[in-house]
Amino acid sequence: MKILLSYGSEHDKGEGVHYDRVLRRLGHDVVHINAATCPTYGEPGRVVCGYPPDVSILEIVKDHPDADLFLYIEPRALVPRDLEASPIPTACLLSDTHRNPKARRTLAALFDHVFVYHRNHTAAYTGRDPATVHWVPYACDTQMFRDLGVPRDLDVAFVGRLYTPERRRIMRALTGRHTVSEPRNYLQHEIPQLYSRAKIVIDLPPGDYIPFRVFEAMSCGAMLLTRRMPSGIEELFREGEHYEAFDTDDELLDKVGRYLRDDDCRVTVAAQGYAAIQQDHTLERRLTQTLDAINSGVRLSAPVRSMTPWARNLTYARVYERMGRVESLLALSHQAGDVWSESVWRWYACRSFARRTLLRW
Repeated sequence: MKILLSYGSEHDKGEGVHYDRVLRRLGHDVVHINAATCPTYGEPGRVVCGYPPDVSILEIVKDHPDADLFLYIEPRALVPRDLEASPIPTACLLSDTHRNPKARRTLAALFDHVFVYHRNHTAAYTGRDPATVHWVPYACDTQMFRDLGVPRDLDVAFVGRLYTPERRRIMRALTGRHTVSEPRNYLQHEIPQLYSRAKIVIDLPPGDYIPFRVFEAMSCGAMLLTRRMPSGIEELFREGEHYEAFDTDDELLDKVGRYLRDDDCRVTVAAQGYAAIQQDHTLERRLTQTLDAINSGVRLSAPVRSMTPWARNLTYARVYERMGRVESLLALSHQAGDVWSESVWRWYACRSFARRTLLRW
């Protein structure tokens, strides 16, 4: 397939760079689409098709007439105009669906297929054919997220900021007893190095979902210890065999101590988790499933395709406002065919400018 892949290339966040690499490895022709023209983070020389933020999908397809799919991956990727008129299927992959769910439902209305990383949030995407909403859990590029073979000199590793009382409490208790990594956000290329040094990786999700860290930890050969909750992990792995879980702080601290004392048991669980990743949760396997769902599913069915012009314009305005696309909103206001539409575009441009100012984007 020839895939127009839209993802942010100017930062080390999001899964786009991994999708790009693995899709090419699978033999697909991938064209990286973005509003920026800088090369992909960490990979100088990668060619990026940079477009104005208010570009139409029709212009992009005209440049690539043999394209089979437009695939958008959040965050901060290019969302072109006129998706309702796209002659090729469109799809989006949504990650942090526990945050700003209303905004993500609005964004999803622009695409024919919606892939949601978190099982418990798929039901929120109503007002469209249910067959076009898919649960697709995270997965790893196991050629990047792998055991680097270095000494495991860290008892416990944790990736993330300590922005909740639970995280601060637990990490404070662990730091007083064990050798613990510095709790902060790590760049993606740092994570394999960190997890390859860890005996146990602690996962403290703030919601009922499976974060990327679950797959990364097991793929790097560490034993995963995560909060016990019905997030969908029970459909993918078996507790006590592929990973361990806890309900309370005391259970977490007890299991960390027990598995650090019992090397054989810890290594066995870690090895079984690693084997499960290799068998069922590689990014190659996940992307093949994603493309199969698009190719065998309903075509050209995005809700935006059947909206009234007013509803359609309002949808784009809300999407661009959340994305901070001030320039796009102002450009569209100049193209408005009536005073009322022009006023709406300008109103959302002002909101978008205020958002960027307050958040210091």
